[in-house]
Amino acid sequence: MGIGRVLVDRWGLRVERVEVLEGGMNSRVWLVVADGVQLVVKSVDQAGDGFERGLELAARLDSAGLTTGAPIPSLRGRLVEPADDRLIALLQYVEGIPLVGGPDDQDEHRLIGTTLARVHEIAPARPVDLEKWLKIVTDLDEYLDYEPWIRPAVGDALAGVRELASQRELSWAGLHGDPAPEAFLRQPDGEIALIDWGGAIVPGPTLYDVASAVMYVGNPNHVVPAYLAERPQAADEFDAGLTTFLNLRYAVQAAYFAWRCTTDVQTGLTTADGNTKGLSDARQSLVGR
Repeated sequence: MGIGRVLVDRWGLRVERVEVLEGGMNSRVWLVVADGVQLVVKSVDQAGDGFERGLELAARLDSAGLTTGAPIPSLRGRLVEPADDRLIALLQYVEGIPLVGGPDDQDEHRLIGTTLARVHEIAPARPVDLEKWLKIVTDLDEYLDYEPWIRPAVGDALAGVRELASQRELSWAGLHGDPAPEAFLRQPDGEIALIDWGGAIVPGPTLYDVASAVMYVGNPNHVVPAYLAERPQAADEFDAGLTTFLNLRYAVQAAYFAWRCTTDVQTGLTTADGNTKGLSDARQSLVGR
């Protein structure tokens, strides 16, 4: 079923234009003009309820004043609608310029840290069973033998998180899950929006979101102080656990790209060797250090 037909049937919109956008690693995305308004359509494989839970979190944060590209319910009041073998969501279009987050972009690093702290303050959560949560890695266990270094490196990272959690209580919240700089948009009024909630983790340890941001920008020097300026109660937890969760984040990358290499998933790549490069980068971070 075409995107235009889905929007007519499920959202009751009159579609004027549909333009394919560069999607994420696990999704397809379109810019749509319908009834004179710009909107975004995102589709993912039908697997679990993570996509819908992420959209629910985006809606909650948007209601609290953080612009997220929140979902627009269908005629049936649903945030996602099935179409063929995909799940479809209609999102508000957010105008803005993506952050770059380069090594010297100290101001942008601070904006990322401050915005993540705001997310976690709005959406605190009760902890769930740690082993259940660690399925973000362990569900990919069958792919960890793609290269001989992967399984022991991932095992060490998981052991580190388990040991940390046995020694201290971790703070949990709804997580963005993949806060790369380009998900943060500087809006025309100067405010920062945070979009792309398809990979949200609800709930998860807040250290995971911050470690993810540190992974993307390359160092913790400004992300973490900006975050702790908003959430100083997390300082001891971050001192004890940031490195542990950074190792976990690289382990997620290793397992994820091992899966993509094994199954030859090509979505979201800009180069033919994108999957092997992603796996190599994860190895350098986990083993090279």
